[in-house]
Amino acid sequence: MTKMCKRSYVWTRFTVPLLVAIFVRCESFAFVSPATTSPMSRVTSFPSSSMRSNSRLYDSSGGDNNDKESEQPVNDLDIFGQPKDKPRNKNEDEGEIRGPDRIKSCIPYTLVLIDGDSFGRYIYERIPPLGSLDYVFLRPIVDAVHIAPLLGVLLFVVFALGPQFTNQSREVRFNSQQAVLIDVALIFPQLIGEAIADEKIPRALLEPCTNFVWYAYVSLVIYCVTSNLRGKIPNQIPFVSAAADMAIGPF
Repeated sequence: MTKMCKRSYVWTRFTVPLLVAIFVRCESFAFVSPATTSPMSRVTSFPSSSMRSNSRLYDSSGGDNNDKESEQPVNDLDIFGQPKDKPRNKNEDEGEIRGPDRIKSCIPYTLVLIDGDSFGRYIYERIPPLGSLDYVFLRPIVDAVHIAPLLGVLLFVVFALGPQFTNQSREVRFNSQQAVLIDVALIFPQLIGEAIADEKIPRALLEPCTNFVWYAYVSLVIYCVTSNLRGKIPNQIPFVSAAADMAIGPF
């Protein structure tokens, strides 16, 4: 009898809590099961307090970022330090050389064309249209300089010293000084040509050397004139531009 009582006690001690646990578990499943819950209940369910706090933190952080982005300064200046929305005047000169100075800066290079005209004799023979242009525009001045050598000296002095004493702009004085230096550089091939004038040098050797000098100084003149007309200072000629810049000074 005592053994049976002990067995029943043990059975009730372990089975009763087990049955209670199973019953509670089934009740919880029945409460959250999709079959028992209605769509309306699922729609009207509210998030927990932790979710609401997280969403508020997320929203606040996003708002702070937007505020910081809106508070950042906006760069409204272009690369030249001028306002991007500033209306520009179409008639306003743009460039380092402005207005009439563009034409004045081109005039001194006529001295180079006059003194170097003799180096283009072979080119004028091979290209008749170019020879015709030379005959119309430069030949009269070249013949006048040959007839009156003092006229060439006078032109040289005018372009070398004239802009310095007439209160011209620095750009005009720079171009005048650079033209004078290019003209001085032409003295060396002229001296070589006069030294070998009596020698019988074949044309196959003399023509390329003479044409090279013509191509060199004409290229420099074209570069300087086009740069001046565009408003840019032609200061990229090696040695010559640096010497011209030193000659006119910083002002």
